[in-house]
Amino acid sequence: MRRWVVLALAAMLALAPAGCAQHFEGVDGDLTNGWQPMPAATAFRPAAGTCHSELTQTGTIDSYSPVPCTGTHVAETVAVADLTGATGLKTPEAGLPKAFAACSKQLTAFLGADWRTGWVLLQPVLPGKTAWAGGARWFRCDVAETSPVDGALVRRAGSMKDTIKTGKLRMACANPTIHGESVSEMHPVACPSSHTAEFAGLFETSVKRSDDLTSKALATGCDRVIAKFTGLPNDSSLESRIGWLGFPPDDTAWQMGDRAIRCFLWLNGEKMAGSYRNAGPSRLKIHYSD
Repeated sequence: MRRWVVLALAAMLALAPAGCAQHFEGVDGDLTNGWQPMPAATAFRPAAGTCHSELTQTGTIDSYSPVPCTGTHVAETVAVADLTGATGLKTPEAGLPKAFAACSKQLTAFLGADWRTGWVLLQPVLPGKTAWAGGARWFRCDVAETSPVDGALVRRAGSMKDTIKTGKLRMACANPTIHGESVSEMHPVACPSSHTAEFAGLFETSVKRSDDLTSKALATGCDRVIAKFTGLPNDSSLESRIGWLGFPPDDTAWQMGDRAIRCFLWLNGEKMAGSYRNAGPSRLKIHYSD
């Protein structure tokens, strides 16, 4: 149809007598005078304060389809920023550690407390390879709620702002399902209720590969965290007073830069009631032995 219009216009102009110009009313014959220039092309950039049906590592204009945060969604974009010092990075994947570090700060401020102390997942989202090759260096910080029972992503409604500060998604007391030396499930309960584990805090390791994290390093780190949480001396009697459950990040998060181990106080399955924060030696007596 476009070609037919052009040909018809050419044929109509050919019918005009040579040396004459036929002007219709309101047309001055100047094909360029008064035309506005085309607007400059703008690169795609996602927006903060939006929510998404899926959690993804790469964001492209074709797949970008935000949904209202008041409706059901999986991920929420907390912030959008630009990578600094990314000149030599050849692929989006190379920018993940920098984006992860920046998003960690943004997410902690958004949730009202260290995001690593909540039942949440941080996912930096970077441009696709084509956009990256074209110079796009933005990243967005997405967060999703995770189920403590099995680690699955939770479809939720409403913003996650301040949900760790208010305690809604904060790690606290729980009843773990334990098989041998592995924990398969964590069932959160209110701390006044009967439970067998309580979140004590986290420690960061400098080990660069998750495979190199030893059981001894886990024990040393969690013992230190739990001793501080419970008000116990971190001495030779500690292992006779308490046990622990330690949860390292998965390999994907480890490679991005999450090296925080989540530590839970655990009394070998003994039932607890109330929080054991600052419980001290009088409440946590020596009653375990190898």
